[in-house]
Amino acid sequence: MTTTTPPASTPPGPSRTVKVMALVIAILSGLVAALTAFTLGRHLQATGLEALTCAAGSFLAVAAFAMAVQEKLGLL
Repeated sequence: MTTTTPPASTPPGPSRTVKVMALVIAILSGLVAALTAFTLGRHLQATGLEALTCAAGSFLAVAAFAMAVQEKLGLL
């Protein structure tokens, strides 16, 4: 007669605080990228609208990338 062992229990997921902190880190990373892109755009003599467009694109790209990485790590 063979006995089967029950499957090992999986550890609980991240707490709510960890999830909120992960989102805050993603948003702040996006804001730093946006500020850098805007400053660099203005330094390179882009118009305000062009610099703002670059900043918005940078924010979206970096925030989405940070959230994707955090999701793969199991933080979200």
